[in-house]
Order: sequence, then C-alpha cells, then structure tokens
Amino acid sequence: MPQSGYCRRALPRWSTRFGKVVREIGVPQIAKALASDPDLRVTKTAIYDWIAGGTTPRPDRARAIVKLSRGKLDLDAIYSHRRELERLRRESGNGGEPSS
Repeated sequence: MPQSGYCRRALPRWSTRFGKVVREIGVPQIAKALASDPDLRVTKTAIYDWIAGGTTPRPDRARAIVKLSRGKLDLDAIYSHRRELERLRRESGNGGEPSS
C-alpha cells in the first residue's frame, strides 16, 4: 500500500527533533554506521523502537548518533524524544496512531 509509509512518517514520532534527524539520515544508514563498531551494532528494528518511544538508545549509541547527526542532535534531544511523544499522544487523544 503506497500510503502506509507516508502515514507512518506523519505520526508524531517523526515530528520530534530526534525523529526528524533519524528520518533525514535514514534508519538503514544509522544501523550501517553503528555496525562499523561491534560494540555499537544495532538492528533497524531497535532504531524503529527508539523512534516509537518504546526504548531509548544506550548512552554509547546515543553519543554515536549525536556525532553522526553532525550537530543536529544532542543527547537531550535523543532522551527527551520519548517524553515528547508521550505528551503528543496525550494531546492527540488517540495515542498518536492513525484511526482504523
């Protein structure tokens, strides 16, 4: 379905500073960049979980993402993403997810 990717990108998770930068860089590219260090390896699924607000990256991975963002992110933007999503979901009244 051509619209499914568009709908996912329109969700609040992509509107935070962290979400915008991850969208700009690309999840596959972030996973590939982190894979260059065996201690930082992460799956694309884990990155999508960070974006969904399910978990947050470990500090070493977060620092690597800050570096990868070339100044567009800082640790606060990464770790405040989850709180910002919770706020946006409360405000939207539907969990920030598309209606069925």
